[in-house]
Amino acid sequence: MNWKEFDKYKPAFDYIIENRPMHIVEYGGGESTYFINQLLDELNYGGKITAYEDNPKFYNFSNKQGWNTKNSIKLVNIEVILPETVIIRYIHPLKDVQDVDFFIVDGPDYDSYILDNGKRSSAIDNLHLIMTRFNKTIPFWIEGRSGQVNFMRNLNYKMITDYEV
Repeated sequence: MNWKEFDKYKPAFDYIIENRPMHIVEYGGGESTYFINQLLDELNYGGKITAYEDNPKFYNFSNKQGWNTKNSIKLVNIEVILPETVIIRYIHPLKDVQDVDFFIVDGPDYDSYILDNGKRSSAIDNLHLIMTRFNKTIPFWIEGRSGQVNFMRNLNYKMITDYEV
């Protein structure tokens, strides 16, 4: 299979083709990262992707599958930022993403982040944190994850598909 057959990422691929972002940051790395690298290689304009994955088993699986051929997927930890709403954050140096110009969210597995009181996480705050820290609005796309979509919309952000008519 190649990137053209990975239909669930079509909105992100279309955005990349049309806008040619130089640094894509993906939260939840794996097979999708591999296909984004394929697309970037085909377009050959110098773009790159950095993907953050929190699950060591899935990270190792991705490596065994050959999806991390360019070492684009980084294994990182996650921490709970707001326990009352179970907002979580991928932990990585902000300097590594200061030039990001497109975000993709396809992680984490929120069922892995359930507090003792039974509350389950439904959103990461990385996009908001980075946009606030670097004082710029950065286009993004979220694969499913209605909790993440609602979190971003509640902060008055629109993802790339919100602009379609």
